[in-house]
Amino acid sequence: MILRLLFFLFPLMVLCQQDGYLSLYTFNMNLINPAYAGSEGSHVFSMTSRNQWNTIDDSPKTTGFSYSMATSKNVGLGVSIISDKIFIENQTMLTIDFSYKLTLSNESMLFMGIKGGGNSYGADPTPLEGYTNIPDPAQKTLSRFNPNMGVGFLFKINQIWLSGSMPRLFNSKRDEDIQIQSRDRIHIYFAGGTQFNINEDFAIKPNIIYRKGKGLPNSIDFGSWVSYLNKFDVGISIKSGSVFSFLTSVNLGEKISIGYAYDTFRDETLSRLNLNGHELAIRFNLGEAPQKTEPEESVEEE
Repeated sequence: MILRLLFFLFPLMVLCQQDGYLSLYTFNMNLINPAYAGSEGSHVFSMTSRNQWNTIDDSPKTTGFSYSMATSKNVGLGVSIISDKIFIENQTMLTIDFSYKLTLSNESMLFMGIKGGGNSYGADPTPLEGYTNIPDPAQKTLSRFNPNMGVGFLFKINQIWLSGSMPRLFNSKRDEDIQIQSRDRIHIYFAGGTQFNINEDFAIKPNIIYRKGKGLPNSIDFGSWVSYLNKFDVGISIKSGSVFSFLTSVNLGEKISIGYAYDTFRDETLSRLNLNGHELAIRFNLGEAPQKTEPEESVEEE
């Protein structure tokens, strides 16, 4: 039954895995939005590891790493690396991120970002088994590097944040063969969140992310966290495709944050297949949190 299911889902998996699918996306937003470079601290390291459908051999695995730093003159710099492995496919996207901060008021900031780099894609069809011994001309090894670039923005006002980005602007082909339609598809992301303080100890942090890939169905992830002393967080999220996630995170002091997510299917038929997912994220903030800057006129007067 599982093999039959994977046979029908494999084409969708190949398309959907082009951009890393993460439940703890707020730990590593630099991967999809260059505007986050330098927006969360002067020196921030983030790493995320996801094992999807862990009971299946060669199931999707995603690893993401990012580093960003805030420099003088409202400039942020960073680097993002995300690796996706699924069955016969292996791809790694490496980009350099740049952002610029505009201080709109004492309570609001706008970050504009751009990223440049490329995607290294490889596919080895050797493990695929056919029904005949006749060679299939479409089953050939693919290896290609496609340069690309992306853009994004991040708007913050009080405890509200809004994000929009396109990590890839170019719909590049992965092979020159006209018979193969594999591409680095364009994705659009919109996300947002806020924080409601219940009292001095507890707060609620709802968030949502919308993803649209060219030629792919819409994807929405809505979640909410309950935070205690801004150190211990637990939450849930509901995603398109009948996926339900349990979330937890802990802040170890002011420098280290660790998060874990467990994904399962809400659909009874799919939940019986035990196709669950595990995700672990860790973030180090080795510098001071970004401070609000005064308007340009005040700076000049000093």
